[in-house]
Amino acid sequence: MAKAASGRSRTGKHSPEIDLLPVMNLFCCIIPFLLFSATFLEVVVIEMAATEGISNSGAGATANLMRSEEDRLQPKIIITEQELFIGTASGSAHVCYAFETDLNGETITTFPWDSLETKLTEVHELLTEAYPQIDFRKITILTVEETRYDNIITAIDLANAIGFDQPGLQVAPSASVNSAMGGGDR
Repeated sequence: MAKAASGRSRTGKHSPEIDLLPVMNLFCCIIPFLLFSATFLEVVVIEMAATEGISNSGAGATANLMRSEEDRLQPKIIITEQELFIGTASGSAHVCYAFETDLNGETITTFPWDSLETKLTEVHELLTEAYPQIDFRKITILTVEETRYDNIITAIDLANAIGFDQPGLQVAPSASVNSAMGGGDR
């Protein structure tokens, strides 16, 4: 006696095998392209020294800098809108004037940085010869609020290259910066 057909086949259904080779080939082509087009960001940390002596009101700008011999002799780079100075709490000397240049279609204000490098080298040599007991590594970058970030970083990098590797940054109104230079031989 024959069995009735139940509609089921006794042979197992064969599921097709998934071919991953094309997908793997695609990834082998895409990954090198993505690595070549990737931009890797390098984060640089500049350790800044604590600074004192500039008030936002413009009065008494250098009162706190006279605490000790080292504080009195600590050099500072003063960046205004149009000029660059270098000095100590006792006074400052003119280094150079700003000039405008074109950068990617934008007019920017910058400085002749070789002048600052020369003056910083002179100041560092004079201070270390005159006061060998003091390790002159600190420097203060005193700037007005409108100063370009690139100008501040360039001044810090130049100071670091000379030997002032503990920079401090003070951003103050123009009146405070002008009063900080008041006793100098401009």
